[in-house]
Amino acid sequence: MSGTRCGAPTRGGAACRFPADRCPHEGHARVRLERPAPEAAPSPAGAIRERDLRALGWWLIEEILAGRVTPPAASAVNRMMHTLLQIGPTPEADDLALQEVALRGLLMHGVPPRTDAEWRRAAEVFDDEALAEFRRWARAERDDLEEGGEYAGRRTSPA
Repeated sequence: MSGTRCGAPTRGGAACRFPADRCPHEGHARVRLERPAPEAAPSPAGAIRERDLRALGWWLIEEILAGRVTPPAASAVNRMMHTLLQIGPTPEADDLALQEVALRGLLMHGVPPRTDAEWRRAAEVFDDEALAEFRRWARAERDDLEEGGEYAGRRTSPA
């Protein structure tokens, strides 16, 4: 048994639910032969590997509409996705989010990243243009520090 449904339209307008290799309707075989070959089914592997529930959800919708996923299997995947959403983010994700909030708070007040860890986080979050601006801020602070200006009490680590 192939596991693929016949899918030919019935008199009632619905798709035939018999397995394609065991469909008893002779006319359906002709419809299946005239039907274009199905495109290769996209894989949810990337969405699963990246832990991207949104991408997995859209993949599931496409598969359901194409008839490649049965309702019980779709329901099981949906339930697992719901459970993962209820669990919430990992502690590591929370820590990264807090680091980003702290970094954005500094930047909002015109203070460039101060430690190597803050510079690494800034490189993950911001584009090259923003990083160049932050480096300019750090140079200005360093120059002012050398002259004994208002930034003399703070230390920055250039990237």
